Amino acid sequence: MPHTLQEFHADFSQHCRFNRELSTVTLRAYRASFALLLRRYPNLTAEMLTPETLTDYFEWLRTTSRSSRQPADQRVKPSTLLSHWRRLSVFFDWLKSKHVLGTNPLKEDGMVPPKVRYEDRQYLDRSQVEKIVSAIAFGIRWQSRLIRTRNLALISIAVNCGLRRGELLGLKLTDLDMQHNLIRVRGETSKSRSGRMIPLNSYARHHLDDYLAERQALHYQTQYLWVSSNRDGRLTVEGLRRLVSQVARKSGVPFHMHQFRHTFAMNFLTNSGSNVFKLKSLLGHRSIVSTAIYTRCIPVDAVRGDLEKIGDLENML
Repeated sequence: MPHTLQEFHADFSQHCRFNRELSTVTLRAYRASFALLLRRYPNLTAEMLTPETLTDYFEWLRTTSRSSRQPADQRVKPSTLLSHWRRLSVFFDWLKSKHVLGTNPLKEDGMVPPKVRYEDRQYLDRSQVEKIVSAIAFGIRWQSRLIRTRNLALISIAVNCGLRRGELLGLKLTDLDMQHNLIRVRGETSKSRSGRMIPLNSYARHHLDDYLAERQALHYQTQYLWVSSNRDGRLTVEGLRRLVSQVARKSGVPFHMHQFRHTFAMNFLTNSGSNVFKLKSLLGHRSIVSTAIYTRCIPVDAVRGDLEKIGDLENML
């Protein structure tokens, strides 16, 4: 039987991995939230997990800048606080089921989760995407044509297919069905642990064809779709991070990869009659609640046509 909270959390991670079959990304997030709690209380014990301790912790977290290199006014966002709250609450529920805790301290009376107002726009508008694509195509002197076509295809797949970063980097050549214009997302690379097929539109197909032709000409052998710039191997997370940083500087658009997923969702919603259930399938969500997050900032102009259609009903009354 474990004795320390660190040992309990290690068992909890094993439980989440094998019993709940959570993805590596989710498990890493659980560990990060717990590590942050230990940063505040290095000698934390189960007896210290009280509403008073957790209130102090989240107040400390709320007033702490995201890193020592950032100014103090760049505090942890409420949405990030809520994510930490939810991850710790799952762990505390597990501790309760193991009779380590009598109750989940985050669910006791008086404990209120951080309030989040989803008014910040996560998607990129058309002009921002054009600046990013232009920077890749014309603004940066890449080391080879292969790398330029790779970067164009990668961004095109991200914005036109809505893949998560891990899904994008995990793509293999065998996941491409070029005959039917489909990309397969395997369950082991997906946060939801479920596989899905995503159609390729003509824009993504064009950039992908250019890249595959360059790759084939250079006889790369790696099974992964996106090749490294310096060896016959896969593009890594760190390699992608450097790519994003370079393009962001050149384009003048501060962005991160997950914004392309939001952009895909927004473009789909505004061009498909706001069909959230189709979007849920394309994004690979288990719950429609997760999909609803991507609808939080639909532009007013995008729904104006739908409201006009409601007005057309007057002719039927």
